[in-house]
Amino acid sequence: MTLRPPHLLLPLALTAALCGCRVVREARQIQEQGATLPGERTSSAAEAGLTAGEACSLTGLVRIALSSHPALLQARQSVEAARLQCRLIRSGRLPQLSASGGYTRATQNVSGRPTSSAMRGTWNSSLGLDLLLFDFGKLDAQERQALESLVAAEEQLRASEIDVAYAVRTAFFELHRSAELHRVANESERLYAQHLTEARAMVEVGTRRQYDATKAEVDWGNAVLDVITASNAYVTARAQLARDLGLAEYPDFSLREETLPAPADTDAASLLARARENAPALAVLRARERAASYAVDEAVAALYPDVTLSSDLTLGGRDLPLTPNFSWTMRLVQTLFDGNRRADRIRTSLTELRSARARVADAEQALFLSLVSAAAQYQSATKRLDTALLVARQAAENRDLVNEQYRVGLSSSIERTDAQVAVTRAQADVVRARYDAHAAQALLARLTGEAAAPDADGGPIATDAPQGQP
Repeated sequence: MTLRPPHLLLPLALTAALCGCRVVREARQIQEQGATLPGERTSSAAEAGLTAGEACSLTGLVRIALSSHPALLQARQSVEAARLQCRLIRSGRLPQLSASGGYTRATQNVSGRPTSSAMRGTWNSSLGLDLLLFDFGKLDAQERQALESLVAAEEQLRASEIDVAYAVRTAFFELHRSAELHRVANESERLYAQHLTEARAMVEVGTRRQYDATKAEVDWGNAVLDVITASNAYVTARAQLARDLGLAEYPDFSLREETLPAPADTDAASLLARARENAPALAVLRARERAASYAVDEAVAALYPDVTLSSDLTLGGRDLPLTPNFSWTMRLVQTLFDGNRRADRIRTSLTELRSARARVADAEQALFLSLVSAAAQYQSATKRLDTALLVARQAAENRDLVNEQYRVGLSSSIERTDAQVAVTRAQADVVRARYDAHAAQALLARLTGEAAAPDADGGPIATDAPQGQP
């Protein structure tokens, strides 16, 4: 058999190069940031599809966040890493092929003969194959663990999507709340400014004391401070919404007034049943519990030997043609004593399994508490809204009556201020109760595992007319 070493190694080298070339090229492109994905860098508002003057819906904002938020890119990469880990473990079932080649020059001195510095060359090359024949289920258990880790990563991705959607919804309603409170503060400041003008006019004509004008100035100054506070809260709420969208800017777009549908059922048992079926946080823990069970299988299988087959084809010699040789080996490896490490590993895996089960139980109990609390918040907010609307109507009627009485001298400036304070407080309570209800609805949707991105047609969001910014 005449085969030169370069002729043996060249096809192997070309095969390895072709297999790795594409992957290496992709790796270099990613290193050079030439193919960044959404979330690897901060997208601009224009790239996200937001333009100034546009009236944006909650559904549209959620979709923007789902496409550009960095947290979701991290979760998707975790899924990809878990998928690749499954492939790595499956590769243990395939034969492992290796090749080597070399050229050695050495002296050929032997005992009893004169030494010489002359050197002779020797060629050598080999092709080896290793195949796992049987391992009593260790590889099967590792593969099942990897599959459960993949399931957990996919459920964690779904959990991250729901969390991002919840953050956008919360920020959306918080921005509406801030805008409404800003509007209430502006209206209150306008009325206090009107009171100040009337008080000064009455002081000039002598129908009121200077105290009334001074009192009106203090009330107006406090109202201006409230406007400044409300304006700062609004700016902060805008920035928070931009952050939850995965942006570092906020173009001057407006938000539509939207609501989430009322929960079909706020019974704790029904909510917990839905959460057990849909909540990704529980699904992640259950997948990890199953993976812990398979880890016990792997630890038990480690008690038994591995059976492998190895074969080698070698070419070697001092001169061409090289001499071929072939060998194969059936190998059974069994550890006889390891200081009880394998038994302790089984016990350790059992403790991990029990801990995984306990984490599932703990999560269910914590979820039950959160569901009860969110349902109570929703019910409380809806009741407070009904009461606040009634109080706001009554306070407005009382303010109008007191203002008329003040103008004819039948009520004091203190009564007038108290009436306006009551109206402002009632209007603010209406705003807070309305958006507390929206926030509780968003929390219930998150806890029960509602889909992060509803369909545009018939999705769980109701849209009214566009609302402007304060």
